[in-house]
Amino acid sequence: LDARSAFDPVLLSGYEYKTEENKDKLNILRSGVTLPFDLPMSPSLMVDYRRGLGSSIDPSVSTSPAGETRFGLSFSPLQGFGTNTRRAALEKARLAPRLAEAFQDRGRNLLLLDATRAFWSWVEAQQILQVNRELVALAAERRAFVVRQARAGETAAVDSVEAELAVVSREGKVAEARRKAEQASVKLAVFLWNEDGTPETSRYTAPALPGLPAEPDSALAVATALDQRPELREVALEQRQMQVEQRLAREQLRPDLRLEAQVVSYDDNPLGVTDVKLGFKINQPLFLRRGRSEVAQAEIEVQALRFEQDLARRASRADVDAMLVALRQSLRRVAAAERRVELAERLQEAEQRRFELGESTLFLVNQREQALAEAREERIAARIDVLKADATFRWATGTIGDG
Repeated sequence: LDARSAFDPVLLSGYEYKTEENKDKLNILRSGVTLPFDLPMSPSLMVDYRRGLGSSIDPSVSTSPAGETRFGLSFSPLQGFGTNTRRAALEKARLAPRLAEAFQDRGRNLLLLDATRAFWSWVEAQQILQVNRELVALAAERRAFVVRQARAGETAAVDSVEAELAVVSREGKVAEARRKAEQASVKLAVFLWNEDGTPETSRYTAPALPGLPAEPDSALAVATALDQRPELREVALEQRQMQVEQRLAREQLRPDLRLEAQVVSYDDNPLGVTDVKLGFKINQPLFLRRGRSEVAQAEIEVQALRFEQDLARRASRADVDAMLVALRQSLRRVAAAERRVELAERLQEAEQRRFELGESTLFLVNQREQALAEAREERIAARIDVLKADATFRWATGTIGDG
């Protein structure tokens, strides 16, 4: 609105009246409208009415009793042909909303990244808590079985102590896992708000882990980042704004020549044209010190933004490459964790069969179950690591806010 106001019609109006001994010394009325246009050569339309009467009036403003009506056009064929101060301000203002949108997108993407990481940390904590709860339930069930056997004299009494120790130990791990889950829930709640601005109570159940993403194409990812990253759009728009300043500075090195043409009517009919008025004004500094310094400064700032754009593009490429490496390694970690769980399950089942046949001890069974639980926790952590890496990769490509 501020930039467009430079092209608003401007009304200039005034009246002077003075008498002496009941005679008009001054009776002057001036009223006119000037309308500049957003066009090359900075044209302005002028409509002017004036009436000057009185015995002591300046002859240059003296008119007939009907006054004078003038219609005219002024323009700058040299300095205003490419751009001028008004048009440059309007061009920069038209870029400003897009610049603000890019700035907002950058902040939004960082917020989404933080929220996504907090969400997956909460899911991981909840999943690990569930693994430990299952482990405690299994140990409690075995404790009841061993106690019955010890009372019946079918096993040594010390085995019931071993079973009780396993339950207590696993309950401690459940307490630790519950603490981490509650802390993760608190961190996630930072991102949960009601529409009225009040904090939202966390009432959600952690979902099952989704399928893992496929390994993306490196070249496509880099191309997407260079096109979508809001940081790059910010720098590009800032560069375009500064290029407007650069063009304006170069334009103002030309002579400020203003040509003006008016048609004049001297009677009551404004369309009864009887005269033509022509004129020009020129304003030209002799040494152009300020103009040349503004051109040099604009060129330096454009070059600085070009360097900043190059650095931002390199940083975006580096972010994408780093996240691709993290995603690939996370996927390999998941494969290793899956294999570990498979092997731990086979060992636990074999140890359980040996225990049922009397060829193993309760201590070894507990160890195998604990190893399996740790393998499951590692698989959960590995899968969460992939999901976090995927979120960071989508942030690096500027697509985290899509869908």
